[in-house]
Amino acid sequence: MPALPKTDAWIETAKRARIVDWVLHFGRGLAREGSVVITNTAEYALRAVVYLAKHPQQAAAAQTIGHATHVPVGYLQKILRQLARAGIVSAQRGVGGGFALAKVPTAISVHSVLRATDSAVDRIERCPLGIPGHAELCSLHRLLDQQAASAEQAFASTSIADLVADQAGASALCETAPRLAKLTRGKTDRAARRSQPPP
Repeated sequence: MPALPKTDAWIETAKRARIVDWVLHFGRGLAREGSVVITNTAEYALRAVVYLAKHPQQAAAAQTIGHATHVPVGYLQKILRQLARAGIVSAQRGVGGGFALAKVPTAISVHSVLRATDSAVDRIERCPLGIPGHAELCSLHRLLDQQAASAEQAFASTSIADLVADQAGASALCETAPRLAKLTRGKTDRAARRSQPPP
């Protein structure tokens, strides 16, 4: 059987599959030794902090933040406690209480939020595979460490205010989700009415 021609789409799919395969097989081994991985916890924390930076007028309840950022409230409460311990957010009790930023957004770096959730970028200091004779990093792990260093620098030099003020592309946490849900619900209601038999 002759080989099928390799179209651009096929090549792109194959590249993506190889990348996914590489991450699945090698990423696990590097997870503790220098891979640049943003955990769900870190992303949820960043969503919450960006939300609070965009709504500085009053403290927000965990339920409000969770709904706006699409983060499960129970898990978000744990993350907010971590951020409070790190001095990034403050908790206010009582009527009108909730969470607010403890510092101005310009004073909070992305890296500090990652550190608060134990998700800071780890550098590769020794061979993650434990290969004897690899006193220095091999070319692969040196490249990965350079990328980790670049990511660390980018996170350290980017403030939450930068994320909120960035006008390039979509806004961080663009708040169109409720409108989208309303449109989807309208389509579902119309479909349900059409499927009902006439009176």
